[in-house]
Amino acid sequence: MTLADLSDEELLIAVANTAHGEQDELADAASVRAWWRALGGSVATRRGRSDAPESVALLRTLRGLIRGLALRNNGIEPDLSPFDLAPLALRVDLRGAPSLRAEAPGDLAQDISAATVTALLRAMARPGWPRFKACRGDDCRWVFVDGSRNTSRRWCDMANCGNRAKVATFRDRHRSA
Repeated sequence: MTLADLSDEELLIAVANTAHGEQDELADAASVRAWWRALGGSVATRRGRSDAPESVALLRTLRGLIRGLALRNNGIEPDLSPFDLAPLALRVDLRGAPSLRAEAPGDLAQDISAATVTALLRAMARPGWPRFKACRGDDCRWVFVDGSRNTSRRWCDMANCGNRAKVATFRDRHRSA
């Protein structure tokens, strides 16, 4: 599979799920390049350009925004600030399918951010956007697409996160009784 084969939602999930537990695939420019290459993206940058640490930090901020929007779709109202993405300089690109491009292309993290924001805007405009959710588990927040018939899925995995939540609710109910 190549990057071109990914749907908007799949790209958003790939970005949102780059950190889980101790592993963070957006820790620094080298890990971003390795993650992007594994995803099927091109890592060619302009000569003399490097992936600035602030661009990588902006990519992590974008990941948090995507997770926050996915949590909102799952009934949790997070503290979201789109102004955190203000340093991301994007330009509309009307060649082919309309999209956004980094104002100064060549910084991989900025280019990934532009592609991700484009995917986010397209995904949010579709009727299936409410199915894009993040796990309600406090220690999880894994992003997924809810494929249930009535859009009622709350956890990424019922066997783990869902079971822990239900056991905790059961214990709290019996503790108070």
